[in-house]
Amino acid sequence: MARMRCTQTIWIGFVVLMFLLNIIFIIDLTLHHSSKVPIKLVHEGPSKYITIKLVSSREMALISVDGESVYTAEAKRGMHIVVLNEMTGSVMASRVFDTYIPGGDDNLPAFLESLANGRIVCFTILDEGTFSLKDQAKDAIEKLGSRLVKSLKWRYTWGFVTIKGDRTLAEDIGRSDSLGTWGPQLNMHVNVPVFNGEGTHSIKCMWPDTPANKRRRVFCSKYEGYKDLCHCSKPSSISEGVPLAGNEVANLPVTIIASNRPQYLYRMLNTLLATPGSNASLTNVYIDGFYQEPADVAILFGVRYFHHEPISQKNGRIAQHYKASLMKTFETHPEAKFTIILEEDLDVAPDFFMYFSETKHLLEEDPSLYCISAWNDQGYVHSCNDPAMLYRIETMPGLGWLLSRKLFKEELEPQWPSPDKLWDWDMWMRTDFIRKDRECVIPDVSRTYHFGASGLNMNPYFQTTYFQKHAINTLENVVLRNVNRLKKDNYEEDVKKLMESAIPLDHSKDPCKKDFVPDTEGKVYVMYMSMIKRNDYDTWMYLAKCFKLWDLDARGFHKGLWRIWLKKNQILVVGVPFSAYSKFKPHNVVPIKKEKKKDR
Repeated sequence: MARMRCTQTIWIGFVVLMFLLNIIFIIDLTLHHSSKVPIKLVHEGPSKYITIKLVSSREMALISVDGESVYTAEAKRGMHIVVLNEMTGSVMASRVFDTYIPGGDDNLPAFLESLANGRIVCFTILDEGTFSLKDQAKDAIEKLGSRLVKSLKWRYTWGFVTIKGDRTLAEDIGRSDSLGTWGPQLNMHVNVPVFNGEGTHSIKCMWPDTPANKRRRVFCSKYEGYKDLCHCSKPSSISEGVPLAGNEVANLPVTIIASNRPQYLYRMLNTLLATPGSNASLTNVYIDGFYQEPADVAILFGVRYFHHEPISQKNGRIAQHYKASLMKTFETHPEAKFTIILEEDLDVAPDFFMYFSETKHLLEEDPSLYCISAWNDQGYVHSCNDPAMLYRIETMPGLGWLLSRKLFKEELEPQWPSPDKLWDWDMWMRTDFIRKDRECVIPDVSRTYHFGASGLNMNPYFQTTYFQKHAINTLENVVLRNVNRLKKDNYEEDVKKLMESAIPLDHSKDPCKKDFVPDTEGKVYVMYMSMIKRNDYDTWMYLAKCFKLWDLDARGFHKGLWRIWLKKNQILVVGVPFSAYSKFKPHNVVPIKKEKKKDR
């Protein structure tokens, strides 16, 4: 009897110990694994299996579930990652990282880190995916259980299927024989256990019962890869707008041009709607195509969205999407005299709406103005300085701008390029025929930041080279200086005074050398360059490259004058003899000249 009591005591103690260990295990996972919904903790056995087919080759990346293709790509080179729900096998996220080009894997580790434990994660390579795959990305993949990722070489094919936080299900590579060949097509079939929840413990996030959190629950049950949005204990906020005292653009609709880049749209809306002056009820998202995930991102933030059936192709398709979006905005908001236009891959500054609030009246009062833009094409970290300063320029920057209903309905809409014209809409708007000598107002320090590294005309290399080092204002309460001096006649008076006070630089020096601009601060210098006639930009393009500015075409000028900052000094660059400001050139100064090399 004593032995039996002893045995019972030991058994009861064991049961209690196991119970406590399970509680500790659950709490530990909740605290240390980002606690997304749902997270698989304990399995009593799979309710069924699904079969995943994975293809990696030179021509194709493909993922299918039980014979049905859920992801396929034939043109996007690099590493493709598809995240499946462990209970249903449905796609919760898909991303492609062009790991052939520098910077293509920059966001890969963060994406993998954001995924909840228990998700089925599938990796495959299309064409080439190793040339610029850095150690940090390899380490993140190895952390998921990969044994072969650090063995990948030039043009290898590769497939890897894992359950995050649990185990590797399958992995294989196909080796290329030489630099001129690709690895053989890899075809993998993996049976994966899935659970219907009956034998599964799922963590339910105890978010407050608010309308925003109800939308959060729905979204997080369908999608992955949105950073802390679905974190149980510290989820990112979902703002629906922030009031701004004295906001002159409070009643203006915001037009957001979007496509199928939902993670970009999420970042953009998350920033925009947390900015003073924003209003979800006046924010309109226009999606080029019938894509559900970007629509669900819009629903998450409580903003209105519209799908557009794609028309035309390439740049022509984007142009038609812009036209349809602007038409719909003014139709949906019949009282609006203006709209603020943004794209899904832009961050906005803390004073974004205040900037337009302070400048909108210029567009109403000065017929010589075409638009108000939040973007300075030449506003890099090293080439701008004063967030209170404004310019007038002849080119239309876009990337966050104010458009009047009158201009759109009376001029732009009737002349908009037809679908057979594969033109860039913004280049068309910059043409003399459309612009008609009108100008745009821009800030010295931009109020938007372009973060998108993928798109029709964008890749990580282009983003790194031309946009990554662009400056954006970070101050909340900037009072713009002398706003009314931006009106046509006032601006000319001020530029002439600036020219009269400017100190000529030493034109005998090489402008590409560091000592061309003196090591001073707060001075106004002027340099003169050769510019025989309009569109003679050879020397400017040379200087733009020297100064590490936008050098793909000529932008950001006013009557042959460019205004930039170097070493915290104002630099005026005047094109001689074309510019009206050529008369200020001292007789002993010989304009800098650089002719474009002719093709032999």
